[in-house]
Amino acid sequence: MIVKHKLYRAVLVIILFWSASSNIYAEKDQRKFVEMPKMMQEHQLANMRDHLMAINEILLNMGNNDLDKAAEIAESRLGMSSLSTHGASHMAKVLPKEMAAIGTSMHRAASRFALKAEEGDAIPAYKALQEVTSACVACHADYKTHETTSEKNKKNANSSTADETKIDKRINLNLTPIEKSEFLAEMRQMLNSIQGIVSGIGSNNPEKIIKAARYSGNRMARETPESIKKKTPISFKEIGAPTHMMFEELVIRAETDDMESLAELTGELMKNCVTCHAMFKSSE
Repeated sequence: MIVKHKLYRAVLVIILFWSASSNIYAEKDQRKFVEMPKMMQEHQLANMRDHLMAINEILLNMGNNDLDKAAEIAESRLGMSSLSTHGASHMAKVLPKEMAAIGTSMHRAASRFALKAEEGDAIPAYKALQEVTSACVACHADYKTHETTSEKNKKNANSSTADETKIDKRINLNLTPIEKSEFLAEMRQMLNSIQGIVSGIGSNNPEKIIKAARYSGNRMARETPESIKKKTPISFKEIGAPTHMMFEELVIRAETDDMESLAELTGELMKNCVTCHAMFKSSE
């Protein structure tokens, strides 16, 4: 059970990493932009942040074997009972039907999870929780509520850009379009590696872990263009270099260590990813 708890906490970090890294797919971002009034946009983002916090609290309570508390949080903050609290009927007026359908599926999945958790068996509950997180990932993969810089420029939204600059205090790496394309491709590969590692841990497959981790180890660091290396500050390198080394450590330890220790190392690695995205950005 310890491995299961750590594994699903690792899955949560991936979701957080994905959500915080909205610029990852800026190069060829095919997601649909959902335009809405600024106040509603902020309300939508606040809802999503609370969803993530709720999932975190659910996992913590499941880790403490308090499935009843996990069920209560799921139903009150994510389930069908939470729709009025989140202003779902008001928000539905501006959301595409497909996006609203994904949201509804998430709320229904949360209610199903709550019922399963109340039965007191953790493994079926964990499986039910995956339906909730899958809906979150699907929605973030298809839709966005923030425009890219080029989209804003087309609409001459200088005032919106100024407002966001006041809020977003992250350090801009000032990459050229070509550098940014390479940089974002590396981040996508790191995300793919992490997903492969977690999948390998969940299936007790060391070879899958080794294969996934190798893509984002020192080989990636060596192949990063010099122009990008020169632009990244020391504070960035102090996070990036150890992260690549942790991928290398996973390659080595996957041959001998148990899945529990590998899950723990993966969690530490992903903390670096989240820290980096909290400090730096590749776009204005």
